[in-house]
Amino acid sequence: MTDEVQGGMEWVPRFGMLEVPADRAALIRGLFELAAFVADHPELPLPKVQADIWPRGEDFVAEVDEVNDVAAALGVTAGFACGGAHYRAVRRFGGVEVQSVAITRESMETLRAHMSYRDNVQPDEPMRAGGAR
Repeated sequence: MTDEVQGGMEWVPRFGMLEVPADRAALIRGLFELAAFVADHPELPLPKVQADIWPRGEDFVAEVDEVNDVAAALGVTAGFACGGAHYRAVRRFGGVEVQSVAITRESMETLRAHMSYRDNVQPDEPMRAGGAR
């Protein structure tokens, strides 16, 4: 591989030159570099690899439409999860999980409210390296 950065036309193994925007080329290159790292270090545990495709819709209905588009591209059927709070499409490519999730505004507001307390709860003793107290 080459470390030379090119704008929009990035070299990646097997494909040669791709005519894609620079951000997509960087992601594709990173995926190849991760694969090379995994192949070069069989002594290490396998990493968990998950790719999230977040919808950009302005409301839940628009986000559901985007998740359905992702589901169609992945060749899967999207559906509701978490008691209807999430609308999700998931596919596994070997050890890689790709998902797209639309989350209702109510669910996000509940999570934000719940997480607003995170700095108010402190353990009696700080955690030490390795998780021991």
